[in-house]
Amino acid sequence: MARLLGILSVFVLLVLRPARAATPSCPTVTAKLASCLSYIDDQSTQPASSCCAGLNGILAQAKSKQDKIAVCNCIKSALANLGNKVDTGRVSGLPKKCGMSVDLPPIDKNYDCSKISFLEF
Repeated sequence: MARLLGILSVFVLLVLRPARAATPSCPTVTAKLASCLSYIDDQSTQPASSCCAGLNGILAQAKSKQDKIAVCNCIKSALANLGNKVDTGRVSGLPKKCGMSVDLPPIDKNYDCSKISFLEF
């Protein structure tokens, strides 16, 4: 009987445990950060509130180091597609401009996302 209760308890814990959010896909990352473009290419002095909301949502989903590497690679790819019109300093400073207490690494076309620090964002 005790063994049955133990097995049942473990089963209940597994079923009721909150599901881990999936790593955001590159199309999701790109869509959520699309409103940041006017800020990172120097067209506006402040990021749009929708940009900050999108960034906050992405960073909240990127929990593990692998999640962060995936998000970093998505951002890196999107920036490469934009060419030279992006201020990479504005990209890494975006969380601070949005009032967040996290740091983005200096992501540019040469940044090695596999070297990202777990605590960086």
